[in-house]
Amino acid sequence: MNTVQFKNLDLNLFRVLLALLDHRSVSRAAEELALTPSAVSHALGRLRTALNDPLFDRRAGGLSPTAYAVEVGRIVRGSMDTLRDALNRDEFDPAIAEREFIVAAGSYAVVVILPRIVDHLAKVAPGVRIRLRRIEDQSPDDVEHGRLDLIFGVAANAIGRLEWRPLLKDRMVWIARRGHPTVRAPLTMEMLSETRHILIEKFNRVFSPEYPELRRFFDEGRELGDASRAAVGHNRRKVAGASTIASDTMHAIAMAAHSDSVTLTLRGLAEAFLTDQIQILDPPHSTPPIELGVIFHPDRARDPGFRWFLSVLSGEA
Repeated sequence: MNTVQFKNLDLNLFRVLLALLDHRSVSRAAEELALTPSAVSHALGRLRTALNDPLFDRRAGGLSPTAYAVEVGRIVRGSMDTLRDALNRDEFDPAIAEREFIVAAGSYAVVVILPRIVDHLAKVAPGVRIRLRRIEDQSPDDVEHGRLDLIFGVAANAIGRLEWRPLLKDRMVWIARRGHPTVRAPLTMEMLSETRHILIEKFNRVFSPEYPELRRFFDEGRELGDASRAAVGHNRRKVAGASTIASDTMHAIAMAAHSDSVTLTLRGLAEAFLTDQIQILDPPHSTPPIELGVIFHPDRARDPGFRWFLSVLSGEA
């Protein structure tokens, strides 16, 4: 792009580019920007001409960005943050600020952490909002390239230059329906060996490398049954394998509440469920504390607004 083109380029067009990169849809980008779809399409056309690149190809499921569009978006997003920092200097007044933070979160953060944050923002920062993404659709790479402000997760997911800040600790508990025919407090390994389990597959992916003590409980094979028989000292009948493998923790709890299968999950999430339908049972085995936090790019910490948001998440503001 030559100098004359840049001088004549409306920098607001880059807001359109970022919205399209986030949503991969003209209509959804238009909704975010409070524009008509035709206005967004027109802006995209101007950008294509100015940058001499198609930027997006239309494919099944939405728009697919070119490599150049992704790279420009990464640079533009960082430049906008720098400009905002320069304009804000070292001041951020949440009472009058108009700001959006894009975060990715799973069931635990949505149920246990974010309700308190949303209520707090409504009281002290009415112009600040959270744009929530499904954690299954995002990755730390989205934080690295500026498509997310932060992502909730464990320290092991803070790869490369990314930083991790702890928010809280929790422990694993077993969930069974009330009135379960064989599972009750105090829970034993023998009960677990004779009951089918609902495994949460992402726990195996997220927790197993960092918490090896829990690995056998997310194994889809027979390892739990073997360990259980050893624990009780004799061979009792074992129900082999898992009854269900779920990708969502709330799905697993809901199924455990209405079946004779049990599931292992975090206490905070279990206690947010309908406890009149479930038993929350302390494990009869070693369960290390699980530390949860947020992952972000260190460059974001130069932004006073982002620093304030981190302090809100940490309960310091």
